[in-house]
Amino acid sequence: MDEQQLKAWFQGIRDMLEPAYLSAVEPWQQSGFSGPEDRWKALRKPIADCVDKSGTFLDIGCANGYFLECLMRWTDERGLQVEPFGLDLSDKIAALARIRLSKYARNIYVGNCWGWSPPKRFDYVRTELLYVPQGLERLYMSRLLHDFLLPAGKLLVTGYIPRRQRPELTDPRVSQQDRVPETLTNLGFPVQKVVWGVDASGHKGTVVAVIPAFV
Repeated sequence: MDEQQLKAWFQGIRDMLEPAYLSAVEPWQQSGFSGPEDRWKALRKPIADCVDKSGTFLDIGCANGYFLECLMRWTDERGLQVEPFGLDLSDKIAALARIRLSKYARNIYVGNCWGWSPPKRFDYVRTELLYVPQGLERLYMSRLLHDFLLPAGKLLVTGYIPRRQRPELTDPRVSQQDRVPETLTNLGFPVQKVVWGVDASGHKGTVVAVIPAFV
């Protein structure tokens, strides 16, 4: 995939997400979650549970910043302090995050995860395999581990597992989100820990694979 094709791919993702997120009402809906708030918490809090020390946290695909807001609250309940950072494809959606996280507005950036260069390294970085075109996952993960994380940092690779098939989503990786840890292992990355998010019905709706930074 050449540079022009990559640009078009990210443009297509932005054009698909922007209208849906901006037209949503509830803050978790503006983060791409269509269910009720209690299910949002059940399927997002496991990411926060992977934070075991105070530090900086970059959420790639931060949307309106609601997850980062919740992350700070959930980690604070355990006596940890997290400084939030966010990256989003859409300047309009990132503007919502800057309003929500007004104290940290300077920490919200606009760009795509493939071409963006971080201004610093972080203790934690959250991302998804779906954030780059198929076939570029290994290079993307390697770049995050080498260039985005502090030496003792952790990469939190998240997968959101659909309850049912959605034919409008043509990326075959969508239906394979429960296999994120296996995929990472097959790509050659040492998965240190796997955490699952389970909703009230017992559905495993989230998987978080934790990979330590390359030293």
